[in-house]
Amino acid sequence: MATRRGRRAPTRRDGVRWRAVATNALVLVSCVAVFRSSRARNTAAAGDDSDGRLRARRGRLETPTPTPTTSTRTRRGETLYVSSHGAFVALDATTRARRVLHEGRGAYYGAFASDRAGEAWVVARGDANETRGRDGGRLRRDCCEEALLRIDLTSGDVLEERSVESKFTHDATRRLRGGVFVADTGRGRILELEYPSMKTRYIATLTVREHVNTVLPANVDEYGEHAVWAVLHNLGPSEVALIDVKTGAELAPRLRNVGKKSHGLVSYDGKFLMLNSGEGELILVDPATDEYEVLWREPSRTFMKGLVVVDEVAYIGVSVFGTRAERADPEKTSDVVAFDLRRRDVLWRETIQTHGLLNSLFVDRRAGEQARWLDLRKKAFPLTARSMDALLIEHDAVDIRLLREYVDKLPKDAFTQNAQRDNAFLDGRTKNQQAIKPGVDTMHLIFSDRSGEEIFLFPYWEKFRPYITPLLTSLFTRQLGVEDPTKHIVRLQIAVMNAGAMIHTHVDSGPWATRNHRFHIPIVVPPEVDAAQLIISPPGMDEVAVTPVEGRPFEINNAVEHTVRNHASSWRIHLLVDFSENEIPNSNLHALPVGAICSYATLGKDRCHANAMA
Repeated sequence: MATRRGRRAPTRRDGVRWRAVATNALVLVSCVAVFRSSRARNTAAAGDDSDGRLRARRGRLETPTPTPTTSTRTRRGETLYVSSHGAFVALDATTRARRVLHEGRGAYYGAFASDRAGEAWVVARGDANETRGRDGGRLRRDCCEEALLRIDLTSGDVLEERSVESKFTHDATRRLRGGVFVADTGRGRILELEYPSMKTRYIATLTVREHVNTVLPANVDEYGEHAVWAVLHNLGPSEVALIDVKTGAELAPRLRNVGKKSHGLVSYDGKFLMLNSGEGELILVDPATDEYEVLWREPSRTFMKGLVVVDEVAYIGVSVFGTRAERADPEKTSDVVAFDLRRRDVLWRETIQTHGLLNSLFVDRRAGEQARWLDLRKKAFPLTARSMDALLIEHDAVDIRLLREYVDKLPKDAFTQNAQRDNAFLDGRTKNQQAIKPGVDTMHLIFSDRSGEEIFLFPYWEKFRPYITPLLTSLFTRQLGVEDPTKHIVRLQIAVMNAGAMIHTHVDSGPWATRNHRFHIPIVVPPEVDAAQLIISPPGMDEVAVTPVEGRPFEINNAVEHTVRNHASSWRIHLLVDFSENEIPNSNLHALPVGAICSYATLGKDRCHANAMA
């Protein structure tokens, strides 16, 4: 994909939420007045402090009394996740109650949301002279590999662990429904990992001296899916670079006026929020001018590390300057500051037991978030499908046990046409199926005509219904809010790819495909790694390889070219669902009798002895 070389200010699509728009002029004028007055107060405060650097005494921070404000409140129930040199900690932003979720794996760093709500991936590394348990026991550098841990944010249990080819890792983040980017600080690199295997896909090389410490995915439409903004600490005057990790090319001139020993990078209002850690400042960087404005200066001008923004509130980690050895002190505390970006006021400041230097802050933005549909306009006009969201949407896991247990009890030939004599049959598709899908067996449960208007219920639907309905409820009702998903099904099939089968590159065309959503629900996946894959090939973009996971549904844009392969020695079984956003009238539902043979060419024209539903 061609990318622009000129510098561009980041947009809200770089990862920041849209700000609310005032609905009348009076509210707008009031907000402007508040903004100007608070800005004047903060400018004056910065001037008062400019003649000398105030340093915190070791072990104590100068903590100012927060300025009262009613403009923005911490969202009730918001949980901040704190990564430190000794623990991964949950902090309730309302009550300030804290609890250790995980410890004992050395230093914890960057975190990002899993596809499953209530879970997150967290960097864990064991550093010599920096990590020790709360009992004082020191960990050796080779105590454990640098890894990404998938952690349950309620229980703290490690659900999965993936080693990463990185040293002295400082950050990890994921593009929405895309790859994972890792700051390989110890080797002077940025890695792009395939998700969820965490295998290294591409590497961009910098230098160790530049000390890359923060990465932020860049706008995919503007710069492509492999582009990231990276903070280069430089052990002094810092920089921000825009890098294509696949090619290693820098896509714009570096921003060179972004503070000293800086950390953190959040896209906000077309600019960047950063921590000028060497000066103890929260700053707002304008990429268009390469200048920054100081939003808040910590009175003691001490060390800042850890930055996240939620609903116009910036949460900032503040720690006392100390020696490197003190970073893993199990008794070490840090402050978390909630700063109102609209009023430019401190909402609250809390000292918490972090059991080591505070390294990063994370918020699970998936908590309470409604799952989304693929935009059907990207199927009607597939050439416009230029982003990951237009090609693939992954959903939370569903319970497939009932269906899986039932399938496992069936004879191995149950899905062949000869074994389905007590079902109904579609005629006129055999030649096409053999050409495109050799080695694939299909069991039809529900099927439509080409228009997707007339829906035919096969006899096997009633046979499988008790095992499939709970699964459909889990996906479509609980995640997508559809009251009765069975009233929205256009097509429902069990697709069996036998060992060595291949579905050649094709597109699904016709109104039945472009007007509805195509979901895959993996029921049986071969154990061999990456042996079964679905590959989407959008025009002008890199291919997207989807490795199925049992029970993890995903929606694909099947109007874009795609290929499926099974190189394993066993079969792969998916439940395929074509789903309408609108409820299907009973008059369009037709029950087929056992043994009915329907011509696909004339399906929908009352040529199949079907009975309309009452």
